[in-house]
Amino acid sequence: MTREAKKTSERRTLDAILLALGTQPDRLPEAGEAPDFMISFTGRAIGVEVTMFQSGATVEGSAANRRQAEAEWEKLLSAANAYRSAHPELRDINVILGFSGALPPRRQHADFIAEIASFIHSRREQLRPQDTDFFARDFSSPLMRSHLQVLHLRICSYAIWYPSLAAGFVAMPNFSIESIVAEKSRKEYRPSDELWLAIQSSTNISEMLITLEGVADFANVSLDGYRFERVFVLAFDGVFQWKRTAGWSKLSGQANAA
Repeated sequence: MTREAKKTSERRTLDAILLALGTQPDRLPEAGEAPDFMISFTGRAIGVEVTMFQSGATVEGSAANRRQAEAEWEKLLSAANAYRSAHPELRDINVILGFSGALPPRRQHADFIAEIASFIHSRREQLRPQDTDFFARDFSSPLMRSHLQVLHLRICSYAIWYPSLAAGFVAMPNFSIESIVAEKSRKEYRPSDELWLAIQSSTNISEMLITLEGVADFANVSLDGYRFERVFVLAFDGVFQWKRTAGWSKLSGQANAA
């Protein structure tokens, strides 16, 4: 994500919080660093730091951090799409990649994509509009054997490449929230009368957060020992607030800042 895109995302998070609170600051938020924004309510300077939720989950069958693997997939997908643009015969082949662990390193992306393309060419006559499944025993090329557990191929007018990383366990509020707050509490911030922290979730599995019972799911998340007066969690199903002396509450039914 570019710096500009990051700041745009952070501003949307702030706007979602203000909407959930049903209020607006005295003047437009001032973007900066540490904290990301300064806002003012009735003359009080409020510093708002924005960060992304990280579940800390690893890739199944690997010690690799899931978010890092997702980031690698985004780069691999970009390379795959560029390859497909130059090879029209691949554009109608839908590809679902079931990784056995870590993705191939970036220096091997081109070779990995070429191996998959060669495999598709060799099995083209077998493919139908329904998924045809291929497993590790079907792969002879080195990178496919090392990194793929299963490969699903089908003929499709709207073909895409899609990874197993796009599905998996979605985190619920737990020690990850407290860990993020603890880490952010150690930073140095510009002076303010009050400091808030906003934790944004996304559509990446490693950054997605859901609740099953609403506020009750935050019961074991204790933040009293940290420096923030308020902590906001923008989960898949709502905006939640922790406020010192008041505890947790739900502000709205859906978070729309991603």
